Amino acid sequence: MLDRLEFLMGEALVALRRNTWMSFAAITTSAMALFLLGGLGFVYLSLAQFVNGLSQKVEMKVFLKDTVADKAAAALGDRFLKVPGVASVRFVPRDTGLKEFLAANPNIDIKGLEVDNPLPNAYEIRVQDLKVFDSVAKQIGAYREVEKDGVKYPAAEQDFLAATMKAVPWLGLTLGGLMLATSGILIYNAIRMTVIARTREIRIMQLVGATRFTVWAPMLLEGVVQGLMGGLLATFVLWSAYTIVQATVVRSMDAFGRLGAFPVQSAFLVLGIAGACYGLVCSIVAVREPLQFKQRAT
Repeated sequence: MLDRLEFLMGEALVALRRNTWMSFAAITTSAMALFLLGGLGFVYLSLAQFVNGLSQKVEMKVFLKDTVADKAAAALGDRFLKVPGVASVRFVPRDTGLKEFLAANPNIDIKGLEVDNPLPNAYEIRVQDLKVFDSVAKQIGAYREVEKDGVKYPAAEQDFLAATMKAVPWLGLTLGGLMLATSGILIYNAIRMTVIARTREIRIMQLVGATRFTVWAPMLLEGVVQGLMGGLLATFVLWSAYTIVQATVVRSMDAFGRLGAFPVQSAFLVLGIAGACYGLVCSIVAVREPLQFKQRAT
């Protein structure tokens, strides 16, 4: 059993050395495709995690009409909590709002503000998900106690994040799909060249009773090795790119915090297996047709 496995692996390595440049092109192209897919997948997951955390930080400001009594304004909190998508509410009386405003803006002249407070009673509302900002704002804005156009939240930023979340998967599928198709063609051609170069050997093996598995296995292993090496190379490049971005770009953006730790082991496992499986599929397609043709011709 070990002798047979050693023979198959040896034949696969011989084929890789025979088609060095074609194998190199197939490996690097596979690595680029898996880098794009894996990188954009990681960006999407990180962005989704960032957006979920952002929903707990971004607040919606709701300003009430001056005609609403303080007691009635404080009672609105229970009604706001019943709106679907609302996670928490905080009542901010006009006096508290003025103190917080002045604390955040110490350079503003406060003369006269102690007597004539221009701020209305307000609420700070946090939502469960950024996606529900629009619906929550629409429902709360419909309350008669709420000032006209009195609901304020970062609508432009929310729309940008939503559009980005939709664009990243499509970008990954498009660019990664094109690169995968290119790498698949290269792997396919590399295996076909191996089949053509070993036509005489394959014929002799068939004549002496070699099974189809014995004939196919070295070439299938060649495709698996090419895909596997492409996946491992993609993981290494992705890890390096992540480290550079974390050390340079993200470090200067303290407001956004830090990216999560790069899942090195998971990335090696997932991209390695994905590359190996893709190489196997391309090899099966490349090997099957010419060998079947040779068998029919005999």
